[in-house]
Amino acid sequence: MILFFVVLIEVYYIHSFEELVLVLGITFVVFLWFLYLYLSKINVVVNQEVTKIITFLKSLTKKEKENYISSDFSKEFKDITKLLTKIANILIKQDKHKESYTEKLELSNTQKDEIISAISHEFKNPIAVINGYSETLLNDTQIPQNLRKKFLQKIHKNGVKLTNLIDTLRLAIKLDENKQKLNFKDTDIYKLTLDIVEDIKDSYDREIKVFGEHTMIKVDPILFGIAIRNLIENAIKYSENEVLVMIQNDSIKVIDKGIGISKKDIEKITDKFYRVSNNTWNNSLGLGLSIVKNVVKVHSFRLEIQSELHKGSEFIIRF
Repeated sequence: MILFFVVLIEVYYIHSFEELVLVLGITFVVFLWFLYLYLSKINVVVNQEVTKIITFLKSLTKKEKENYISSDFSKEFKDITKLLTKIANILIKQDKHKESYTEKLELSNTQKDEIISAISHEFKNPIAVINGYSETLLNDTQIPQNLRKKFLQKIHKNGVKLTNLIDTLRLAIKLDENKQKLNFKDTDIYKLTLDIVEDIKDSYDREIKVFGEHTMIKVDPILFGIAIRNLIENAIKYSENEVLVMIQNDSIKVIDKGIGISKKDIEKITDKFYRVSNNTWNNSLGLGLSIVKNVVKVHSFRLEIQSELHKGSEFIIRF
């Protein structure tokens, strides 16, 4: 606009054609100069915006991605940067999903290794005993009858142990998958506990004392009996003195004065195949307390664990 007025003023004072041509020429040159400056400025800004977009795109190929870019230079650049921001956030979500999946896969592989290790450890000893005694019987036909009978009893005992391990695995899997059939009956928990203690007391050198009263509740007596047996046997393994079982109308407690369990292990001790790492607390296959937890769960009861290192533990099932 200013240039236009300048031209008008110049034309007003021009008296010859040559002067007019000169003024128009100068005006055109000045116009081209201003146009060059303007376009140069636009070019610089466009280059800056393009560089910013290229840098943003390069970041999308890296692990740590930028998640936002914007531009107010023009509507086109604004639309492009908005679209790139959406793409970046989609890629970041996909990366997080991949990382989560990878972590789960690694954890699953670790757990699988631990499970195989636990199972092989538990099966190895009875299989070795069976193989050893059976090989002796096969190779030595002159073994006295009483010694032969003793060897056969050892083979039978370890065969029963293997059967129990397999049954425990099957039960744990069925409980996990909610495929275990339940048969609820009104059951005297005090009598059920006495029967369990009578059944297992000859297998251990710990005294088991049962206190309480006859309490009738609706449970699956076989499953609930397995849970009580697991708690008592765990207590026996790690108790230095007698094991106490206290039955009340709203709970059953199994108390030992053994080595106790640390706080961090209490949180995981009922997880399937979990074994305390310091070897002082060895939960066999790591299924005993996992089965207890699942049995308690299907009965809509509650399992509480209270323990202190070197003082003992209390396992409580609240009805």
